[in-house]
Amino acid sequence: MDKFSLVDIKKINYSDVYHYIYNNAGSSKQAIASALGMSLPTVTQHLNSLLSEELIQKCGQLNSNIGRKAIAYSILPNARISLGIEILENYIAILAINLRGEAIAKRIVDIHFEKSETYTRQVSEEINLFIKDEIHTSPHILGIGFGMQGLVSSDGKEVVYGQILDYTGLTIDSFSKYLNYPCRFVHDSECAASSDLWNHKEATDIFYLSLSHHLGGAVILQGNIHPGYSGTSGVIEHMTLFPGGKECYCGKKGCADAYCAVSALLYEDETLEDFFTNKTAKSKEHLKRFDKYLDNLAIVINNIHMVINLPVMLGGHMSPYLEDSDTETLFQKVCALSAFPETESFISLGTREKSAIAIGAGLPFIKEYLDNLAL
Repeated sequence: MDKFSLVDIKKINYSDVYHYIYNNAGSSKQAIASALGMSLPTVTQHLNSLLSEELIQKCGQLNSNIGRKAIAYSILPNARISLGIEILENYIAILAINLRGEAIAKRIVDIHFEKSETYTRQVSEEINLFIKDEIHTSPHILGIGFGMQGLVSSDGKEVVYGQILDYTGLTIDSFSKYLNYPCRFVHDSECAASSDLWNHKEATDIFYLSLSHHLGGAVILQGNIHPGYSGTSGVIEHMTLFPGGKECYCGKKGCADAYCAVSALLYEDETLEDFFTNKTAKSKEHLKRFDKYLDNLAIVINNIHMVINLPVMLGGHMSPYLEDSDTETLFQKVCALSAFPETESFISLGTREKSAIAIGAGLPFIKEYLDNLAL
């Protein structure tokens, strides 16, 4: 049986008080004490500590017809922040994320990727400039996450497979030596999944599909991303969809990415916004193209569902443009392919956040801070 010292108990109580306020904004001292089974003096002590450390704030008084009105407390969401960076071929997106997982500042910088010291230094300089311009509490930055189009090592220090931009072997030191904060790489599909899971905490067991510049996937079990023994679990983009078909960036032919990535839907220099504007306007050419795209995506989803019978959530860059009618059409296409009858749709949309990958890149630092508060 584990034994806890008085110091351990104090730390646990401190964390419990903070997390109760985090999940119950506007709570009174009495409500906290009752919910957590603590004495009022103990709660008062931790409230005073949290106030002095500027992690919580007084947010008014609660209505009462008897005696003094109780003071209400809420967290200070910007007390700690992290940065999420999405690295793409022609630009980077920089976001500051607070303790609620909300983006509080954003900047897009046009930088063409190249595997060079010049590039990593320039990106780092842009991040430092963003911090200087947008963030006024830099000592409270928990860390910087880089969302990468490729598989990364389990410790987030190296890109172990980065064929899209040819940066296999790129190390986090290339950036962190210019940045005075903890840094790590995160696979972009994992970023998108983390962002949507943050806002869908009830989605504990799903298969996540990131419909972004490139296709990606993640298996979510008990609320956590399941990487597999070699870190490639959920990499649905390299499932063979059409043997001998279109060439994939991996060098093989017929991979799902060649048919279901955003790049497979759009023409050169066409944007998602342009495409869906025309689709909404009932352009026959765009409707036909989208229908063919859904045909291919339905094959992928049906194959997933035959292997692992989980709900499927659609996220990534395309999800903000999708409508419920699109997922219903997609479900009907999957039903037409399935060997088993389906009575209810198992396909849903994520939060439809356009900056999901950058947000997800910064979330690991937020999660770790909240999980380890007072430790």
